Amino acid sequence: MPTDPDDEFADLTDLASASGVAEPLRASRQVVRTTAGQEIAAIRWDAGREARITYLHGLGIDAHSFDQTALAVGEPAVAVDLPGHGRSGWRDDADYAADATAPDVLAALDALEVPPGIVVGHSLGAILAARLAALAPERVTGLVLVDMSPDFAQRAVDRIARALEAEEPFTSLDQVVDRAVEARVGDDRAVLLREARHTTRLGADGRLVRRHHFPHLPAGRTSSVGRFADAWPDLEALDVPILLVRGDRGYVSPKLHAQFAERLPDASIVTVEARHAVQNQAPLELATAIRAWAERNGLLHRIEEPSPDDTGRR
Repeated sequence: MPTDPDDEFADLTDLASASGVAEPLRASRQVVRTTAGQEIAAIRWDAGREARITYLHGLGIDAHSFDQTALAVGEPAVAVDLPGHGRSGWRDDADYAADATAPDVLAALDALEVPPGIVVGHSLGAILAARLAALAPERVTGLVLVDMSPDFAQRAVDRIARALEAEEPFTSLDQVVDRAVEARVGDDRAVLLREARHTTRLGADGRLVRRHHFPHLPAGRTSSVGRFADAWPDLEALDVPILLVRGDRGYVSPKLHAQFAERLPDASIVTVEARHAVQNQAPLELATAIRAWAERNGLLHRIEEPSPDDTGRR
């Protein structure tokens, strides 16, 4: 599996230090091609050990959005660039609904030899995580939804997709950040700058363009991200622990919070101070919530290094 040539992990040491992590996981880029021909890219956290967590990002961003959370959780993992995003391939039909992309993501997890474990999904990735769990329940031991409920208004979902399609190229990373601030994505410019670096690339004319597919569609074409409400049957059929981590200024409003708790009374719900992109704005709080919930439900069991007495050699 090839390693991406650019130094996309240059700032991980600083991220780990900011997270209070003394011995950070190692990160590497891996790319696989499914039998259906879809190219899927992923970040492997601590490649020498079996991944215990799969991270699935949201619409218009990429796997790097989970970097600081993955470092803070400290468990071997894979973070997938969803089809049409990051360094993964684009779909000819521009259909990025969970029904369309789940088979390729499952095939990629097989190719990456990811065993059963926790799946963490943000926004569109949360809807996809529910679909993966429904299609392959043997793969999922626990499900974490980050700031997304299937009751989130479909018109808002579609409006976001149309806005991504209409996005013009940028003259600089600062302009990417300025637009994000104007759109109230966040207000921490350092965080937004890091996201901008990972989600853009140089276009043919020297301006910055998004890595994801949406602004590159031919004139007159639109994408699909599916109906989020369709995730309810998937979630309600699950027999594994579920955690919802919502931002207090995110997309899961108090009303949607109450509706979620009513439909999934056994689910755990944690609220943190953040907008929608909780993993970017409150990565350490998200990591703490995931670890506490996982340990409470017996989903994480640390593998201790063998002692000389256990092995007779080191």
